[in-house]
Amino acid sequence: MNTLSSEMYWLTLNVLLVAIMVTPYAIYRLNKLGGIIKVFEKPLPGDTPFDEAWAHRAYRAHMNAFEGIALFAPLAIAVQVSGVGNDVTAMACAIYFWARVVYAPLYYFDIPYLKTTAWMIGLIATFTLGFQLLQN
Repeated sequence: MNTLSSEMYWLTLNVLLVAIMVTPYAIYRLNKLGGIIKVFEKPLPGDTPFDEAWAHRAYRAHMNAFEGIALFAPLAIAVQVSGVGNDVTAMACAIYFWARVVYAPLYYFDIPYLKTTAWMIGLIATFTLGFQLLQN
């Protein structure tokens, strides 16, 4: 029986997190437009999707998650495919996930220094995967 490596486990959680991050601003947009049917209609000219700053920040956090996973995922997959997974790569993947979990609400509520710190921790975890791959 094959078991999921730590790297693939954390990558899966990260992909699910990115998918879930659409929820806050999607609910905002549903409420703003007046329901699910209105969402599928063409927006009116001049329609601004985010009248409230928090909703725009939620959208930007989601887009940032896409940008981050585009760097993280190939490295996590490369660790798996190359068979160089170790305690460091497993920990880097877990740290990346938790940094992104923390980052999202910090971005929603516009907490600048902590938001940047969480983002940087995730980036360092991504670099750690790359460095581990290059050392093997």
